[in-house]
Amino acid sequence: MTRYSEEDTEFNFQVELSPLPDHVIKETGFGPIRIVGHNGFDTERARALLRGDRRRGELLEYVEPMLAATPAFYTFLDEDGTSCQLRTAETVQVEYRIYPDGACQQALMDGIMTIATSMRYVQNAVVAVAQAE
Repeated sequence: MTRYSEEDTEFNFQVELSPLPDHVIKETGFGPIRIVGHNGFDTERARALLRGDRRRGELLEYVEPMLAATPAFYTFLDEDGTSCQLRTAETVQVEYRIYPDGACQQALMDGIMTIATSMRYVQNAVVAVAQAE
């Protein structure tokens, strides 16, 4: 676990359960705890996969139902961190929120595991679809 100091947060911890880190962020006293994961499409093979219509569609067939079933929300982000379509995505961000009235140790661990599992699934799907070429 690594702690990050940022002026606009009460805390920001990076937690690693696998090679993909989750961030546990609390921005304001009354706001939710945000558990955020990013998975980059950072290899040439992954980028080529996203640019081809057929292969991108195949990838979406694998990851979209899982991401939609995850009790979190996901966004594809371009290189500037702006929401975009999968075709121009550099990363996928998945975010789980725990509001103050539901905050407990179990809710925190459930959120961390949810994000880690979804990020691992996306990573594995990208590798599997890319290797199927």
